[in-house]
Amino acid sequence: LTVQGVRKPRCCKGPQGLLPRYSATQAEGQEQLFRLTDNIHSEFFIAVEPIDTYCVLISSKVVYFLKPGDYVDREGIFLEVKYDDLYHCLVSKDHGKVYVQLTKKAENTSSGVAIPGPSHQKPMVHVKNESLAVKISQEINYAKSLYCEQQLMLPADENEDFLLLEF
Repeated sequence: LTVQGVRKPRCCKGPQGLLPRYSATQAEGQEQLFRLTDNIHSEFFIAVEPIDTYCVLISSKVVYFLKPGDYVDREGIFLEVKYDDLYHCLVSKDHGKVYVQLTKKAENTSSGVAIPGPSHQKPMVHVKNESLAVKISQEINYAKSLYCEQQLMLPADENEDFLLLEF
């Protein structure tokens, strides 16, 4: 006999590499991420924030803005921003409405020289209140900083453990 699972499985890390307290919303978010990436486990789930008309899914490489729906696939993405392309995320207000603004990095010039700093591409997504916009912005900036930190680390070498044992 096999036992039926009571709750959805998770494979995520919290601060200091510990497993955070269980959340059904976060477990569903991880399941959505695996559907979007065809179960590629090199892209880790960080957070999901459901909002009235859409959902923000934050991974270790990309932030996805998804249309509502029980089964989310690639067609459900209405905005996808890779951290390689993201300069920063801000909260913006316009005519009494609150937005999460994703400022992209400036593109390379025709001479091949990269221009440092933000570009004029600043997609904005409406959020129902300022506290939620601040939370989403902080989560996206945190995930981007983790991504940048990961890019600066040396890749793990398979022979490293073997070399340590020889001494």
